Amino acid sequence: LAMKAGEGKLLIVDKFDLKEAKTKEFIAILDSLSVNDGLIVIAQSDEMVERAARNIPFVKILRYEGLNVYDIMRYETLVLTQQAVEKLEGVLEG
Repeated sequence: LAMKAGEGKLLIVDKFDLKEAKTKEFIAILDSLSVNDGLIVIAQSDEMVERAARNIPFVKILRYEGLNVYDIMRYETLVLTQQAVEKLEGVLEG
């Protein structure tokens, strides 16, 4: 995580606020964040985000429990929701 942060490839967003589970809408959000190849980490299951992203080949959605070194290294950009950060802090401190 420190390596991604040092490279400027770690982004923290408040949340993904989608009106509909549309791939086009999610791609627009990723474009605004300049994410071309990203691992998106969320705190809990979010059907709207998961459905919107499932057809995007350069994105993977993971819940914080599934975060692993392989995926962190495989994707260029790591995007975490604020809730996921809080959950990870609890796990790492625990």
